[in-house]
Amino acid sequence: MTTNNQDSGQPTTAPDAAVTAILADWGTPAAGAPAAISPDNGDPAARGTTRPTVRWGALVWALIFGATAATTLWVVVDPARRDAVGGWLTSLSPLAAVLYAFIALGVVVAMFGIVGLLRRGERTRR
Repeated sequence: MTTNNQDSGQPTTAPDAAVTAILADWGTPAAGAPAAISPDNGDPAARGTTRPTVRWGALVWALIFGATAATTLWVVVDPARRDAVGGWLTSLSPLAAVLYAFIALGVVVAMFGIVGLLRRGERTRR
């Protein structure tokens, strides 16, 4: 153990001596033992020499959310565009609003399908 005492070069009690001995031998390997134990067993793939997997599903969703954010920002920044979109939304008939909602739902379902196909492709390459 360490203390703040200036002359504490050697431990004074038996427990302190035991801890000091353990800490002193912490980083040294035992006699006859290998210097480092490698979990890869010589396998280059375990050492990280292969390329990392590209997460295509995450990339697709990032592009969708980025495009949605950019479009929303583009509409909100200009008062004339904001008023035009507001006027368009208030002039929609209920049938048109339901059809637009179905189209949006279809796009989301299609994107889930595409991401699922990409994920299956990633799993087969591993």
